[in-house]
Amino acid sequence: MPGRLPFVAALAFVATPALAQERDFCANRPGIGTPACTMAPGTAMIETGVVEWDHSAKAAGSEDTTTFGEFLLRVGVSDSAEVQFGLDSLTRDRQHDSASGLTRHSTGIGDAFVAVRRGLAGPNGPVAVEAFVNVPPDDAGRWTTGVLLPIGFDLPSGFQLALTPEVDLTADADGKGRHASYGGVVGLSHGLATDLTVGGELAAFADDDPTGHALDARLAGELAWQVAPRLQVDFEADAGLSAGAPDVAFMIGFAGRFR
Repeated sequence: MPGRLPFVAALAFVATPALAQERDFCANRPGIGTPACTMAPGTAMIETGVVEWDHSAKAAGSEDTTTFGEFLLRVGVSDSAEVQFGLDSLTRDRQHDSASGLTRHSTGIGDAFVAVRRGLAGPNGPVAVEAFVNVPPDDAGRWTTGVLLPIGFDLPSGFQLALTPEVDLTADADGKGRHASYGGVVGLSHGLATDLTVGGELAAFADDDPTGHALDARLAGELAWQVAPRLQVDFEADAGLSAGAPDVAFMIGFAGRFR
């Protein structure tokens, strides 16, 4: 999924913090899309991806990427606004070349992430706007910025429909400029019980890098289990639908809310 100017402009959404309020539990994870809800002022949530594994295999070889300890802190700063700080703590990549039989391994720290989300129709949706900046730790000049418009609808029989269109300004692969990337997510979810929710999403993101166009399209299935009023455990599995997406991806994590 960024200069500093878009983030500074997004801070204009933020108002003075108020006293903590109790709201329904609403985490970003699991899933590819983004919810329209915001944290209540005076409350915070920590969301952690314990492990994520992406696998791709082609005639030329295969690639496996594993991310450990993906971290996101969300803090409510006004009745309808929150700030977010994130980091991909550790990423390991394994690339195998079929022709040579060689395997290359690399390990590093993932990108840092800062965002502001503002509810446009109240604190719990159904519409919000989010602006973010994503910065690689090894090259601050290769930042990415973007804007999302999370939208949610309640449907009959307990179903929920979610939409997340997104437009980004992404660093070119050669590091000489920036280009547009864009796409969106459509999701449908349903509560199986008061503490258990299942969902599915269809996502597609196009990247118009000057070196070549790429499309990441995938189908995702998610399960969220709220084991306590302020604690959720979640699972996600993705299936790639295009050459630019991993063949399969699996994620497990949790989210905890506190004051």
